[in-house]
Amino acid sequence: MSNSDRLPRRTVIRAAGLATATAALAGCIDESSVDGPDDAADADADSQSSDEQGSGSEPDETDDESQENGDEATDDAEAAPFDIELRGEHDGWRVLEPSGIEDDVNPTLPLEAGRTYRLGWTEGDGLGHNIEIRDAHGDVINGLSTPVTQEPDEDQWLEFVATEEMATYVCAPHESTMRGEIAVETPVDRGSDSSDDEESAEGQEVRIDPGTRIDFSAQTIEWKGIAPASIEDLSNPTLVLEAGETYELGWTEGDGTVHNIEIRNADDEVVDDLSTELTSEEQPADQFLAFEASDEMAAYACEPHRNTMHGEIRIEGSTSE
Repeated sequence: MSNSDRLPRRTVIRAAGLATATAALAGCIDESSVDGPDDAADADADSQSSDEQGSGSEPDETDDESQENGDEATDDAEAAPFDIELRGEHDGWRVLEPSGIEDDVNPTLPLEAGRTYRLGWTEGDGLGHNIEIRDAHGDVINGLSTPVTQEPDEDQWLEFVATEEMATYVCAPHESTMRGEIAVETPVDRGSDSSDDEESAEGQEVRIDPGTRIDFSAQTIEWKGIAPASIEDLSNPTLVLEAGETYELGWTEGDGTVHNIEIRNADDEVVDDLSTELTSEEQPADQFLAFEASDEMAAYACEPHRNTMHGEIRIEGSTSE
């Protein structure tokens, strides 16, 4: 296989959670048409009317299901796995990407349950290696294992959805040294079942004065406000900014997990390259974005933990209002 066929390395990967397919509800659409034959002995006219109503409702339900399935297919097509690229060395797995943990050996990989990842190796030390994912008992999970080889290629990648049973990533021939832990975290459910108190604490609107430096603590389950005082201890507050004014946004404290911060628009795209590099440092000095507030800004997020570390931005005084 030529080098042009090899999988590309990525520094920052846009990723989204994997869409869950909706199960088909067998028999539900046909219930209305079943009533017709049962009522035929009592009233043929009623039976015919019932049948006509049943047959008339089926196309609408089918159309709805087709539209729903089409939306899900689009979500699946847009979803992209988050890549973790390694180098296979006898004394340990050395990280090539993402850049936040580059050159770390056998780091613990913090994964988010339900999210899709690709884990693999593209370089080695000339010895025979493979890569596999195991549970706490040392058993390979769902066949997630590659063949042993001295020359890694595209078949030395594992694509999977993270589950809580995943515990380690290992090279079978050198499992005493080429072994790292996997920590799978379950995202916080921020659905409609939350109470009024929870809703007021989560995403509370805060107006930020122009020229303010907005500082967060990066926690896997949330952005926790540090400064200014108006956002202190708030989780993922909605930042109300004034159009055309300048601000700084970033984080100075973290939980040791890989994070970054970026500003996104309503289509979930990064605005004007306002994105920092991934880092696992607990007290980074370079995780701030200086910018002028504009209409297109809609949210701030951490790329690896977008489901939980995500807050809204609302622009006041915009020309579009």
